[in-house]
This record gives sequence, C-alpha cells and structure tokens, in this order.
Amino acid sequence: MLRATQLLLTTSVLSLALLGGCDSEKKAEDSKEDAAEEKKPAKKPMAELFPGKSPELPPPLASVKLGGSEEEAEKAVPGLTSKLVALDEYEGDIKAGSFATDRGPAKVLVSMRLSVPTKGDELKAMLTEKWGEPKKQTELGKDVFAWYNAEKGLRVYLKESFSPDTKDVEYSAYMPFEKLIGTDKAKFGFETEPLLGMDLAGLNEHYGDVLEKLTKEEAKKKREQMKKMFGDKVDMLGEAQASTDIHLLPTELESYTTTVWPTFDKETGKIKSVRFTVPFEGQEGYDKELIATMKKVWGEPKEEEKYGKKRWVFSEEPFIVVEDSIGRAWEIEKMAKRD
Repeated sequence: MLRATQLLLTTSVLSLALLGGCDSEKKAEDSKEDAAEEKKPAKKPMAELFPGKSPELPPPLASVKLGGSEEEAEKAVPGLTSKLVALDEYEGDIKAGSFATDRGPAKVLVSMRLSVPTKGDELKAMLTEKWGEPKKQTELGKDVFAWYNAEKGLRVYLKESFSPDTKDVEYSAYMPFEKLIGTDKAKFGFETEPLLGMDLAGLNEHYGDVLEKLTKEEAKKKREQMKKMFGDKVDMLGEAQASTDIHLLPTELESYTTTVWPTFDKETGKIKSVRFTVPFEGQEGYDKELIATMKKVWGEPKEEEKYGKKRWVFSEEPFIVVEDSIGRAWEIEKMAKRD
C-alpha cells in the first residue's frame, strides 16, 4: 500500500507540474498576442476620409488620377479597377471601387466610389458640415446629393446603395459649364485651337487625344449597343454616320462624357459647325442657371422660332444658337455665320 500511495503522489505531483508548465506557456502566448494587438495602429475615424472645406479625394485614393488609365490606377491602388478594395485602416467596413469608360482612343478611369456603412442621414449631415449644402438632384427616381469643387474639377455624389444601411460616395472629374463655353464668342473654352475652318488633319493634330474616330459601320454597332441600354429613343438621333467626335469631361449633370460633334463641309473638307449638349434634367431650375451663365458671357439672346420650335440666338458672327433638346438639355451650336 505504501508503494502504491507513493506512486499516486508522485503521479499527482508530475501532473500538477505539467499543468503548471502548460499554463505558463499559454500565459506567455497570450502575452505575445496581447503585445501584437497593442502594436497594431488604432483605426482612423471615418471622418478623415473626407478632408477639406470642399470636396477632396479621400487620402487612400489621392494618388489615383481621374481621367488617367486603368493601369495607372492599379499601380496606385492594387485591385481598384477589378473589385471592391477594403480600406482596413479606417473604422467601419468601408470599401473603394472604380468605373472606367472609353474616352478618345483609350479606356480611362471616370469615377471612384466609397461604399460606406451608415444609417439614415448621418453621412449626409457629416458631409454638409464639412462641405456646405449640397445640390439636390434626382437619378432614376431617387435623391442624389452633389457637391462641387470647381477649382479642382471634382464633383462628389452621395447616393443610395444596394443595402439600406450603406451609402455610396462617388467621385468624378468634371468640367464646369463656365469653363466649357469660355469667356467670349470667338471660341469655346475647351478649344485649344479654333475648330471652325479646321480640316481633318488639324483635328487629329490638335484634338487627337480626345478624338473618337468611327467608321459608319462602327457607328452603327455603337448605336445598337446604345439601343440595348436606352431603347428606341435612340432612333431620334437619326441614322448612324461615320464620325469624328470629341470626348471631353462631363459637365455638372452629365454622366460620363461631354460629346462635341464637328460637322465638315463636303466641298471644302473643313469644319463648318460645332455642336454639343449640356443636360439640365434632374436638378430643379438648372436650365435657367445655364441660360443665365450664357447671358453673362454672350449677352442677351434674340428669341426666334424655327420649324415651330423656339430657339435663342446669342450671336450672329459667329452664329451661336441654343435650343431645348426635348426638355432634357440645352443644345448649343456655333457656325461662322447663319446658313
């Protein structure tokens, strides 16, 4: 019995020693984990994604060039052009993504967005406090709130997301309408060289970086793609023709691109007219704001009717005329003189 008791005691002591050793090892591991947790930098407040007193790009996206190539964007923020990238250094499950489209001969980044978990009007209140009152707009029947930084050509939209507890903050480059039309009648603000009287060689030389050249067959194919998206309304544009369109940054309410259509004289081969549209649908009173800006630059227009449709003539030479494009946009055209 004595030997059995001694053996039992010895076993118990060994067990306690082993348990004590395991416990010490566990405490050491826990201490290491705690130390590692302490070394992790604290997450930044969500508010730091929205710096400045007017719209700025979020710090994690500040090195991405809107209007630049997808390749450049990928180098700056890996994964940005193909998926939603988690911004783990900030509080909340915030993700960033992007959208690209064709502009001229290349595919370029036109917008970036943050997907931000938020409730109610919390995010709108924060952005309003930082950047001032937004412009209220509608898109597909839903409210959209817009802020603009005209100096940097940056606009920001606050939109509903797929989830009721998430909002999208969308960033895109834009060209203010004032910059598009310029400061006088001689040439529009976007013209690096006067377009009227320019031939195709000159157009390629001076506008090649923003020029989209399409054959008639390519134009037809593009028109069919548009019909899939917008329906038979596209037929109102008339027959698809070969084109040399200029693609500029969008104006305030334009989605992706402001398209400028030069028309060539068949006899001389030189541009005889330049035309583009500026949308005003979606923001109450914006049609009047645009007209007021045109009056400020070109003076009071003369009202006329052509084919039963009202139009405003702002200048005779060059001939600058503005018409309402089906209640959605102002169509602006310039020619050397009246036809």
